Amino acid sequence: MTPQEREIIRKIALLFREHQDAILQNWITIMHQGGIFRDNVELGYFQYGFEKLLHDFVTHLGHGDLEAYYEGNREIARQISYNDISYEHFIEAFHLFEDSYMEILTRAKEKEGKNVCDCLSVIDRLHHKTIAIVAQSYFEIHDNTVFALAKLAAMRDSGTGYHLERTREYAALLARDLHPEGDFAQLIYRVGPLHDIGKTGIRDAILLKEGRLTEEEFEAVKLHTVIGAEAIKQIIGAHKLERGYLKMAWEIALYHHEKYDGSGYPTGLRGEAIPLAARIFAVADVYDVITTARPYKSGAPHAEAVARIEAEAGKHFCPAVVAVFLRLQEEFDAIRCRYQDQVAVF
Repeated sequence: MTPQEREIIRKIALLFREHQDAILQNWITIMHQGGIFRDNVELGYFQYGFEKLLHDFVTHLGHGDLEAYYEGNREIARQISYNDISYEHFIEAFHLFEDSYMEILTRAKEKEGKNVCDCLSVIDRLHHKTIAIVAQSYFEIHDNTVFALAKLAAMRDSGTGYHLERTREYAALLARDLHPEGDFAQLIYRVGPLHDIGKTGIRDAILLKEGRLTEEEFEAVKLHTVIGAEAIKQIIGAHKLERGYLKMAWEIALYHHEKYDGSGYPTGLRGEAIPLAARIFAVADVYDVITTARPYKSGAPHAEAVARIEAEAGKHFCPAVVAVFLRLQEEFDAIRCRYQDQVAVF
């Protein structure tokens, strides 16, 4: 963070210190209303975690000690893991943090005549770092939770149904044809569900908004690629990994919204500079988005999706990947139909 951002955080920490009890009570009330915890025992674990988070925020950040605050984040992650609190539940509770202090922050900033958005932007960046640290620590303890970690992002967007299951199968189908050597297809099947994990860092007010996003809101949504990649990168760095499935997970998370002609995001990569796994996943992801009903749209027929993807070869999509997709389109349709016959669990 820049010195200016650190100073903003320090001032917010001092403000939170003044209203610490009110923020905690607000959070407990919101938790009760949302019905997030299963019983009073689980509420106790949540309350411990939130009290520590708030204590660390006002204590360490009040003195500008970011590293001490981040170490506290790791301790919280260890506690939720040891006490069998699901990561999905923790993320739900964590995102209620902003609701618990929003009124206090708004009232204070309006009194001072300053822009609340500046404060929220800096706090969001701090929260993104917290999410990355907690994900890393939790992952170290639960090494078998790749798919569970991905589900936490999907569960915040309840209209996606079996999106993770379908897209991993679509991607593996393409990968087996495009890269039959080694375990490439197996790896893309394993890590593909992590492609949208960065959505855990997008505020609910934006991610769950009904209706069209503003340009500013869409720019915020685009950050899910960077947030997800950063979370995975921290795990890679902690374990000093140079290859393997997490490297592919990072590539897909960061680059699956790039376009072959260079007009995508977040970096504007073009052509074969985009990693193959990301080029494959772009087709799998868009096919599923087109054919699946969401709260804001109906699902299009398979034939329409095929025509739209074919028309974007060389523009949005890699021509080689589209060629394989066209040849395997009936298998795509079969996967889509198979999951339509099941009942989504979230």
